[in-house]
Amino acid sequence: MADEIDIELFRQLEQELHRPDIRSSREAVSARLADDFLEFGSSGRVYDKHLTTNSLAQEGPSDRVTLPEVRDFTARIIAEDAVLVLYRSVWQADGGLPERTTLRSSVWKLIDGRWRMAFHQGTIVPTAVLRSAPAIPGHNVLLRTATSNDIEARLALGNDPEIIQMFGMSKTAVKPMSRDKATGWVQGIISNPYAWVIEVNGKFAGEIRLDKVDRTDRRASMAIGIYDANILGKGYGSEAIRLLLQYAFADLDLHRISVRVLAYNKRAIRAYEKCGFIIEGREREAAFVDESWHDDLIMGIVDREFLKQPSSTPR
Repeated sequence: MADEIDIELFRQLEQELHRPDIRSSREAVSARLADDFLEFGSSGRVYDKHLTTNSLAQEGPSDRVTLPEVRDFTARIIAEDAVLVLYRSVWQADGGLPERTTLRSSVWKLIDGRWRMAFHQGTIVPTAVLRSAPAIPGHNVLLRTATSNDIEARLALGNDPEIIQMFGMSKTAVKPMSRDKATGWVQGIISNPYAWVIEVNGKFAGEIRLDKVDRTDRRASMAIGIYDANILGKGYGSEAIRLLLQYAFADLDLHRISVRVLAYNKRAIRAYEKCGFIIEGREREAAFVDESWHDDLIMGIVDREFLKQPSSTPR
């Protein structure tokens, strides 16, 4: 099997199994399932191929009125003849009822030259659980949630050794960005309600996120990565940080944000200080990078320090 995945092919294969004309036909469903197919239902029941084809054929007309909207569709190779598919299917309800969202995962296997579904699991999730990070617009920077389109953008930027070294990895240990890694990266952003893609003047540039969000103590840590070497040192990272701090303090009502940075990452330290972070401590020889020990700096900022800045006003 080729290393490249035809995303649209697998999107079509999944959508076919939602079509009323196919679901109502035992023969059509059976032709799309592997003989050893298994499905884990949301009730916990396990269905084999026979039970699945019979169950779908017995659906009433009201169960086959509309097709779900497919969101955040991704696919990656997990074996020489197998592809894992992940996505959300969303049904729009009538009469003012909330939409219904199901998290779906499938494994498709290449059998006798044809793709057949070997495994499927769907989990209905309450809408409140799927709260995604809101878009946060700035002057040159937009913070937004990731989409499947970002896989190609992340893959294109790759892993610049000079940039990755700033995250604490030795240059000799840096490996090329693979499609699987790029897909996993996008999935991580999508699944995290406190993570955003950084878009600069309409182009993908990196990520920023809050980690260890503690709503009781009203604190969190922050991490940021700009992967486009051509825009480093131009203030875009600082703008992204300010946008996130504004949201964290004014919207999430957090009190404190901390960040950990390697002492040799002078560019990042300047950006953090520019946004109001203060060096609060130093962990000596905390990271072993390129055959040498390096210190970590602990920096922090609290809400009153940020909100008093002229460019920071509560919404």
